[in-house]
Amino acid sequence: MNPETYGLLPENPILLDSEKALIGYLNSLVTKEKAYHLIYHKLMSFDFNLFDIIKKTPEKTIEVYQICTNDNILLSLFFNIHNDTCVWIPPAPFDFEKDTILICDKEMTADSEAEYSLVKVNKKYVSEIETNWKLEDFEKYYSDDMEYIVLQNWGVNYKTDNFPHRLWDMYFKENCYFISEMTEEHCALRDLAPR
Repeated sequence: MNPETYGLLPENPILLDSEKALIGYLNSLVTKEKAYHLIYHKLMSFDFNLFDIIKKTPEKTIEVYQICTNDNILLSLFFNIHNDTCVWIPPAPFDFEKDTILICDKEMTADSEAEYSLVKVNKKYVSEIETNWKLEDFEKYYSDDMEYIVLQNWGVNYKTDNFPHRLWDMYFKENCYFISEMTEEHCALRDLAPR
């Protein structure tokens, strides 16, 4: 494994053991330089057996996710999710936001609570920047810039048209309040939120 290209080339994919681990992994990444969050979608699955003209096998299938960071940088990350263990190392342009990664083991249903497991990662892969955007930072930006500010990673495990704009729209409808729309209650809740 070449650490400089890890996850950035299909020949050197990020090694994980499930799609749930992949989503937890993506939700934990921030950019190395400024700890920007990202938005993501699944671009495609690619079967390397096509080159050898043999039957498709899971271990030779690469999941390709396209990401967009807060500063509007687009790039693709490559995953092999058919391994016995996970390699919790971020690609070179990224760090993990915290020293633990939350994996959703079971979605919440009407009959049961969601279940999660926590994975501890090596501190050398954890960002030293505590947080990127605070509430007061929004006053410094014009409304045209608002679409590139996400407060947490967010995405889907399917391809979306017009990426990233369609996901920006979905993100804002589900997760954001514009400053002019925020009530005192919203501000109080944000102040109580863990950081």
